[in-house]
Amino acid sequence: MPLSTAWKITISVIIIAVVIAGVAVYYYHPVGVSKPKTVKMAFIFPGSVTDTAWNEAGYKGMLAFEKAHPNVKVAWVQGVYDPAQIESQIRSYIQQGYNLIVGLGFQFGEPMAKLAKQYKNVYFLAVAGSPNYIGPQVSVADVRTDQSCFVAGYLATQVSKTKSIAFVAGMAVAELTRCEVGLRHGIAYSGLNPNQTLHVLYVGDFHDVKKSKLGTTALIEQYNVDVVKAMGDGCQLGAVSAAKEKHVYAMMSGTYHPEVYPNGTLLYEVWHWEAVYNEFYNDYVNGYLQSHGGREYWLSMNNGGLKLVYNDKIIPSNMLQATKQVEQKVLNGEVNTGFTPKT
Repeated sequence: MPLSTAWKITISVIIIAVVIAGVAVYYYHPVGVSKPKTVKMAFIFPGSVTDTAWNEAGYKGMLAFEKAHPNVKVAWVQGVYDPAQIESQIRSYIQQGYNLIVGLGFQFGEPMAKLAKQYKNVYFLAVAGSPNYIGPQVSVADVRTDQSCFVAGYLATQVSKTKSIAFVAGMAVAELTRCEVGLRHGIAYSGLNPNQTLHVLYVGDFHDVKKSKLGTTALIEQYNVDVVKAMGDGCQLGAVSAAKEKHVYAMMSGTYHPEVYPNGTLLYEVWHWEAVYNEFYNDYVNGYLQSHGGREYWLSMNNGGLKLVYNDKIIPSNMLQATKQVEQKVLNGEVNTGFTPKT
């Protein structure tokens, strides 16, 4: 029996309603799209996160990252230095379901490259790791200490009365040797000969405070040094302690701690590692790492990850103004800091 006009209208309304509902469901819940899995990110620090230097800078960056990304589950551990310990700790985090592993130190590259071959869904970031370890799942990061140390070298020559400057660092690796390069170029920019002006001591151990202090004292006494640029965990504390006892100026790297030597620290070179952590995390979430593989990240004055804090209470205003002009030239790429990243 043929349908009445009323029934035809009713059926048409129902069909239209079903179609509209289906379209709405599609747009609010697209076919084939699922909610991303929880990202779990682990940080491994080789030393103490209260060292006023490398580890503390990395740790503070982690806290800033965690605050900006409350959806990310973060875990961390300190005092894991030896490669065997590093490998064991990484395996433990992977077994706990961590997707991203960050290691703060040059020694993390090799174990991360090894483990990447075994765990295909985990992505690694070796901070201060060699670019040689970059692979499908391994990225590295470093800091443009050539930029900050160029400025530090220039400022030291302006403040120094003896024109004799010391650089005391833990080991001749990565950001430390890059700082020496920057210092030399900054000193040369001021018109002095860096081979005569700069006296360098690599302690050979990041944590030997006593050896660093003794070595710094020797440089001060032997070469009449009156400005000490320090870098590297406990070595920095030892060098600054020697500078304080000898009543000469100091410059610190990594963190801002004016209470350590308030009347003698000219400059604080502060590293905000969250700038790199954010890039690494975003590259993972956006699928870049999965499709393109690992890459090299840089903490620099240009991306806000590397900042200079001056002690304007002890730097004469004319010298401070001139130094800030040099800093701007570094930012603009108008001077040669002695290093150019490949990426």
